[in-house]
Amino acid sequence: MVGGVSANFFDEIQGRPWHTTIPEIHLWIVSFSSLLISNLIGLYLTMNVARFFWFFSLVWSFFAITYDLELFNGFFHNTPSLALSWGYVCLGSYYLQSLKITPQILIISFVNGCVAGYGRELYEVAKQYSKDNDPFSSKESRFAWTLLQRQILLINIIALALLAYRLLI
Repeated sequence: MVGGVSANFFDEIQGRPWHTTIPEIHLWIVSFSSLLISNLIGLYLTMNVARFFWFFSLVWSFFAITYDLELFNGFFHNTPSLALSWGYVCLGSYYLQSLKITPQILIISFVNGCVAGYGRELYEVAKQYSKDNDPFSSKESRFAWTLLQRQILLINIIALALLAYRLLI
């Protein structure tokens, strides 16, 4: 969650997609502070729970910075990068709780990434058809976002159900 704050604030620094009036210095402070906190949590979890977790923390931090700040001329600011990073979040969360990676979670992570990528595509299409480049300005766009949020919630519920099933077996 802390990492998500960092990513959204980095995104706001880059192009103000959320249309906030938060001063840029505050955005930078919150972005780097939350990124630092999420990496400290990742380091703690790596040292005390799962030795391989550092990989997930590192990959997620990389995508949070390169995607949202559009570094490397925006090379990573695209749908596949977003989908990959969301898939890694799902995979890393499962790994942290179970200390293993199963074929089922690989499929769920892939689907989670695809849903996130689909959400980005909806966002881009909504921006093209909306007034003032605001994807939330039309009723259709708000409906699409509500549908997407429910899809993501459903996938997370399925992932938790599979984890509970694996723990009970």
